Amino acid sequence: MQLNPFEIKAEISRIISVLNGVSDFENYEAHYKLLDLQEDKKIITKLLFKEINNPNPELIKFLLLRYTNHNDLVENLWNIIKNNFSTNSAKIFALDLLRDIDTNWSYDECNKYLDNPDEFLDEDTKKILDKAIINPEVQIDFLDFLNSLPADDKVTLLNSLSNDYSQDELANILIPVFLSAPESEYGKTALEILGNSRSQLAYHALHLALDFAPENILPAIKKNISVLKLAGIREDNSLEFYKKLLTNSKPYRFCITYPDGQGNQAVIFSRINENTGRIQFVATVINDYNGIRDCFGFNNISVFECNTIIDKFYKGQNSIELEPQVIKSILDKAQKNTKSGIPYEYVCWKNLLADIENTDLNIEYPIRKLNSDEFEEILKSDYTDFWFLDEKYSDEFEEFLELANNTNTKDFDKIIDENLEKVFFDTEYKIWSDRILNVAILKHFSGDEKDAQNLYSLYNNKESVREFLKNILRKSLYEYYFAKQDNKKVSEIEKMWVN
Repeated sequence: MQLNPFEIKAEISRIISVLNGVSDFENYEAHYKLLDLQEDKKIITKLLFKEINNPNPELIKFLLLRYTNHNDLVENLWNIIKNNFSTNSAKIFALDLLRDIDTNWSYDECNKYLDNPDEFLDEDTKKILDKAIINPEVQIDFLDFLNSLPADDKVTLLNSLSNDYSQDELANILIPVFLSAPESEYGKTALEILGNSRSQLAYHALHLALDFAPENILPAIKKNISVLKLAGIREDNSLEFYKKLLTNSKPYRFCITYPDGQGNQAVIFSRINENTGRIQFVATVINDYNGIRDCFGFNNISVFECNTIIDKFYKGQNSIELEPQVIKSILDKAQKNTKSGIPYEYVCWKNLLADIENTDLNIEYPIRKLNSDEFEEILKSDYTDFWFLDEKYSDEFEEFLELANNTNTKDFDKIIDENLEKVFFDTEYKIWSDRILNVAILKHFSGDEKDAQNLYSLYNNKESVREFLKNILRKSLYEYYFAKQDNKKVSEIEKMWVN
């Protein structure tokens, strides 16, 4: 079974959780089987290096040794040791592992890279900040480092940066700090520094934040926009700034899945460098409840690696390739729907979309009543395969299941009809009806006009949407009893509802 990168990330988290407190890792072979089966171990390695500040470093060392080529591992460990943005604990981790595997290891050579916190900012830092503007991975390295610090140290570090650096290279680092955690103390510190940065990038980011930042932060954002204006920053030229950085590359592959039953969609966008033929690759998960959920990327991979990752990422899923303008517009819409801070990885990678224009996602078709065959066709479509509620979906659905457990199966349609509006209350109804429209939009932009028109008509007919949601509850009951292996009820439901 080949996993996509998000699934590998989840599997690593599972192993870390299950083996918490264990020391004899060799005796737990059963837990590594899924990772062992993966053909591309480089993704495993990359994700493991994100875990080196984990409370169980010995397990991470064990897994790195298991899945990483020796030369690659030595090179990566030296990179950690020499990286200004590595924490002392990360450097010690690297030193310990390097000592075990590198015959050229020298204590004197390594020891000089162990910094005290006060010595963090040295003459190389500006070079790194400059490099972070064109390489999102470097920018994310800094943010990973910042995220590993205690809250007070975060504020101290940000203030230290503001004393030594200014304008765009500083703003480029601080924008994701603020956008990812606007209500935190360090997020507020980043906001104040951005206001005084005299940066066009800051001006753009703060205007952007007005669309989704929490209400209590809006006055501070507006105040800092005013500070930038007083400093002479009155025009948003940030897009031109980022477009120049993208001069030698062009969009490559842009893909998306249909939403699943939780509203999640996997989005990939990539660019190819016209001089080198190398790829910048980004994968993002968006959700129709809370916008941008997760993101990771690779700054420099081959076309073959990119295509292989995409194939594995979408294995068995119904995905479509769309024009870059459509994908960018979908991501911008999701960003506006993000409620608790945008993942800083996404803030860094989204600049790869700067030279892509938005497109209007609104669609319009004549609205008509669907006939029974057209309605049935939608119910049986593969994009609805996972459109059901699981046992812990909501308090309202749990109450519905309790009622179903105390009801004869022959009365299931009655309790569905009587409780539909309790499960799909106004907010839920809007989410699910908008999900239908979402698929209609994807069908439209992928050239499937027939399905787009039918879904658009369904979306605009409340009676039809209600009938559609009744079928979602029917499927949810079936999946619930199937998971519980209640064969009697599964059989009765199949006789009633399954053709």
